[in-house]
Amino acid sequence: MNWAPILGGTALAAFGLYMLVHALRSYRSAVASKRWPTTGGTLKDVHLWGTRNIGGEMKAVEKLSVQYEYTVGGTLHTGTTVSFYTLNYPETTDFADRHPEGSEVTVYYDPAHPARSTLVPGPRPGKPYSDLVIGSFGVIVGLLIATAGGVGIIG
Repeated sequence: MNWAPILGGTALAAFGLYMLVHALRSYRSAVASKRWPTTGGTLKDVHLWGTRNIGGEMKAVEKLSVQYEYTVGGTLHTGTTVSFYTLNYPETTDFADRHPEGSEVTVYYDPAHPARSTLVPGPRPGKPYSDLVIGSFGVIVGLLIATAGGVGIIG
């Protein structure tokens, strides 16, 4: 018996399961965030990073990190979550252009845990289940590879 497809398939399935669990948590948080109360906040840091070729020039626009402060019930909180999905270029530059450092933002916060917050509520528009599909695909393909290796179809 060749263990390579069994081990490889199992590793892929485990990674897919990890991705699926993470995607499910993010999706649940994203859906819940649409019902969260809001408060005003201030962007303390807006940082674009990760290079991308745009018009023949390498620019730091691929990823976005932020830090913002907001107050709930007299307690000052610091947040770093832009959204519960990953913003990609050009979403990153659009956000940074609309919200420069020092600007006021609307912060959506979890009423049960006010330190948990986001600036963009809800799942990704147009593709709310994409991360769930990718995680599920990893689990299914990994299990198929491991099973096919175990019964001798591949390997």
